[in-house]
Amino acid sequence: MYSIDDIRVELLNPEEVKNFIKNHGIFACQCYMTPEKYAERVGMSCLKEGHTSGSRADMFKFRIIAPRYCCDQIMRHSVGTAINCQSQRYVDMDDNFSIYVPPFVENSEVLSDLYKIYEDNCKATYDRIRNLMTSKGITGEKANDLMRTMLPIGVECNLTMGFTIEALIHFMHKRLCVRADAPIRKVAQLMREAVLAVEPRYEELFVPQCQANMFCPEKHGCGAYPSKEEVQNLIEIGKQCCKNKKKSVTPFDVFEIDLGKLDKE
Repeated sequence: MYSIDDIRVELLNPEEVKNFIKNHGIFACQCYMTPEKYAERVGMSCLKEGHTSGSRADMFKFRIIAPRYCCDQIMRHSVGTAINCQSQRYVDMDDNFSIYVPPFVENSEVLSDLYKIYEDNCKATYDRIRNLMTSKGITGEKANDLMRTMLPIGVECNLTMGFTIEALIHFMHKRLCVRADAPIRKVAQLMREAVLAVEPRYEELFVPQCQANMFCPEKHGCGAYPSKEEVQNLIEIGKQCCKNKKKSVTPFDVFEIDLGKLDKE
């Protein structure tokens, strides 16, 4: 068995990532024929303002080792990505039969023991069928193909995946959220750490979507940020308050209002 601490992520192209902002600026310089000596500055400006069309020629490339079901979730991010996942047909899984144990289970002696019994039984049955296949002359890829349906969804899996900056920002927005499943959130955290170790200027972009938007779009949020409806209600209260005082108002004025006084008026 293995735990969430055994999930691993490696940034495969750190030296390239160091030059991405400048590369994106070189692309963007063409729009206004800006001299390329300003490429770094242009690239950073485009990044902050969300003008990322010049970034799609470069990809952040990762090697991810995580439970198979977690890798399946990661591969749902199919826009702006390139994906290669370990085959359970061409790769012999006989020596890779450990299953992922969630933290809650790991911290329970009874549940942990039951998971271990399940893992041992699965492995024993798998080995028995493998031997029977071999006795019938079915080996290698053919045997793997017939037997991969027996593999638990929690077995360890290798995944290589590339992300454009747009795709990576979106991935971080969704998977750094506390509502994300623990293994995929761990992957997102490790990916973030790996990129920031070589290019810390991405830090403010690789955040949960609530932090980026200043409101939570989830139906069942954690409470760290208000919902979109709550923000809209706040703006309407501010507009009404300022209207009563015969003052024109913009949404930015709303947050200067002392809401504690509204109940008294």
